Amino acid sequence: MMKIFNLLMLVMLFASCDPYHFDETVFIELKKDPCFGVCPVYSFKIEGKGIASFTGMRNVEKEGEWSRQLSPDETNAIFSAFQQSKFSEFQDEYTSQVTDLPTTWITYHDGATTKTIKDYYGSPAALKDLEKMVETLAEEDTGWEKKEEPSASPEIRN
Repeated sequence: MMKIFNLLMLVMLFASCDPYHFDETVFIELKKDPCFGVCPVYSFKIEGKGIASFTGMRNVEKEGEWSRQLSPDETNAIFSAFQQSKFSEFQDEYTSQVTDLPTTWITYHDGATTKTIKDYYGSPAALKDLEKMVETLAEEDTGWEKKEEPSASPEIRN
């Protein structure tokens, strides 16, 4: 009887282990603004439990609202990279008197504080690496499901 109890406790222990190491209040968001050319324009958000949403506006394969579930490995890796980067120590803005570049806005909310960085030109390689990690997940082609567009309400006539 004791063996069955111990086995049942072990099963319950493993069943209750969450493979995601971050909670749903933690998030990363990336927004790409337009340039004068064909730069992709979209916003992308990842929550700590791997729920990802993508809103494609222009010059992207996925236009409209999309969502997908990231794997625990993908999710844990990206949030760990942001934690280790000391994101809060980056400047709030990187810019210069250069024209026709897209602006990237990147936000990290660690559950307690939120920091948003405007990256137009001249950001450090460490920030560019984080942006590239997020862009890679956002621009991935597989696993996305298009959210249904709300149907137009019928016109009311008097």
